[in-house]
Amino acid sequence: MKKRLSLCFIGALILMLSFTMPNMKAASILDEVRESYATYTGSGYSGGAALLDPIPSDMKITALNPHDYNYKGVNAALAGAYLEVTGPKGKTVVYVTDKYPEGAKGALDLSPNAFTKIGNMEDGKIPISWKIIKAPISGNVAYRIKEGSSEWWAAIQVRNHKYPVMKMEYYKDGKWVNMEKTDYNHFLGFHMGSTSLPVRITDIRGVIVKDQLPALPSTAASQAYIVKGNVQFPN
Repeated sequence: MKKRLSLCFIGALILMLSFTMPNMKAASILDEVRESYATYTGSGYSGGAALLDPIPSDMKITALNPHDYNYKGVNAALAGAYLEVTGPKGKTVVYVTDKYPEGAKGALDLSPNAFTKIGNMEDGKIPISWKIIKAPISGNVAYRIKEGSSEWWAAIQVRNHKYPVMKMEYYKDGKWVNMEKTDYNHFLGFHMGSTSLPVRITDIRGVIVKDQLPALPSTAASQAYIVKGNVQFPN
């Protein structure tokens, strides 16, 4: 009887840990605070490294240093992320649209309207801290299909995601195929076929959602286009 109770207890403990450990991992990533400095720039609204155009001219945005932009060695890992930034005068939330090539680890190059929320423009460079937050968005994810994409080669970007997207895969011939993420914030696929395409995307917390994309064009798309998704990452 004691042996049976012990086995039941161990089984319950394993089950509990299987649910709590992913949540603990997610919490640790989102609670991680970086400390560095911020400068400001007027660029990033058009032609930023993350290729997230069009961006509203009054949006608070930032360029991100290479170390954090390519978090955990994943190209453009934090492209499209939202950051809560704290400076000498207070806090603000910014959207990552560009890379800050010369920035040190943790450094941000903020838009002027974001910089003035947390510091004085005349200072030019201020101490800051920041962390990744859930995006203040609504609706499902969306996919930008890059110009030149077809059933033979495609570059697909995920937009409007609650948390940064680290991985994308498509399903073909009975298996999930990984898509390499590029430094211009698109996932690459090859010979993806001419029918609707099951995909799955993984966020920075390790949470996975599955979706279905319509068939890619048979010949190279002359211009980029947006496809509305059917899913969103849970809170």
